[in-house]
Amino acid sequence: PSRTFHGNIRLLTSQIISYYESINQCKKELPEYFNFASDVLDEWARLEKDGRKPANPAFWWVGAEGEEVKWSFGELGSLSRKAANVLGEACALQRGDRALAVLPRVPEWWLLSVACMRAG
Repeated sequence: PSRTFHGNIRLLTSQIISYYESINQCKKELPEYFNFASDVLDEWARLEKDGRKPANPAFWWVGAEGEEVKWSFGELGSLSRKAANVLGEACALQRGDRALAVLPRVPEWWLLSVACMRAG
């Protein structure tokens, strides 16, 4: 599994580089607004769902005791949308607000970071 995962990173890296080269050569326009969670993670989830991208973990955390948490791109997208909704509704977070998360580097820290990106 790790060999397949690392092999796909090279392909993904070359796709990202060619995308940015095309932007630099004015072949693609930059979006007016860019949101990593919706523009990148959701796109990768869609490609996985459509079978155009092999299924690999979007997030793979291993704790000090050996416990593991793996989320697919779809799962990370869904969880981050739920967390962003909580931030927006229950916490009244609005686009442009600043947020500070004081947590150790546990999966929830990363989920909250993606949710904050998604919320703007």
